[in-house]
Amino acid sequence: MRRTTLLLAILLYSKALFAQDVATVVEDSLYSPGVRSQMKFMAILPKNYYHTHERYTTIYLLHGFSGNHTDWIKYSGLVKYAAEYDFIIITPDGKNSWYTNSLDKKKNYEDYIINDLIPHVEKKYRTLGTRHGRVVAGLSMGGYGALKLVLKYPARFVFAGSFSGALYVPIGSRPDNKDISESLKEAFGQERSEQWTRNDPFALLDSVKTVSVLPYLYISTGKDDALARIVENNRKLVEKLQSRGVLYEYHETSGGHTWMYWDKELRNFLRRVSMFDPLNP
Repeated sequence: MRRTTLLLAILLYSKALFAQDVATVVEDSLYSPGVRSQMKFMAILPKNYYHTHERYTTIYLLHGFSGNHTDWIKYSGLVKYAAEYDFIIITPDGKNSWYTNSLDKKKNYEDYIINDLIPHVEKKYRTLGTRHGRVVAGLSMGGYGALKLVLKYPARFVFAGSFSGALYVPIGSRPDNKDISESLKEAFGQERSEQWTRNDPFALLDSVKTVSVLPYLYISTGKDDALARIVENNRKLVEKLQSRGVLYEYHETSGGHTWMYWDKELRNFLRRVSMFDPLNP
């Protein structure tokens, strides 16, 4: 009897220890005036979230084209990696919006992220709630979105990441992909216009007068990426960042436009954010 009781105690203790090493995953939602709809998002909370009163840095992770708010959890090791750090990680649903306010002003996904989601998260969860406690990153379409948001709202974020950023706005339509072409047309219009310029990361970078206000940028691209001009456009952006004296790091390593590559970069990115010192980037 004593041996059984002891074994049960050990099992319960081990279970408790294991539970403390696992991040908490919550599916949440809010009504967004920006897109006039109820919007879902995932919140990954630090393993000790419910055992402390601490406030945490928040990372907003944006999905790619044809994805949704569950992609990062389903296709990467995000939940496992999150347990190693004290971050709140939010994965919103951006549809195929390019995280942009559409021409018809009915689907304002930029407003959703900046004006609806971030204030909601900071009211509901124990975030730091300051520029130095906000990070945004994404893959492909989400990489474009992350870069665009920090170039438009540099005072809102301290760090940003783009993995295989799809910098398609300067290119226009994609004749090889009808769905992407339609989404680009809906977000930016058929022809180059003021709407394009307002959302073109190259033009936005040109418009920044004092680059010291920009957050630190982590940019990575798989050198084997077969999608149209992904590597080329990222190299061009990096050249412009360098010429302007923006603080950044660029990683071009083996890998394609795949979850295997993005999973690896996610892990590298989280490690980099955890070590980041704004006073000594």
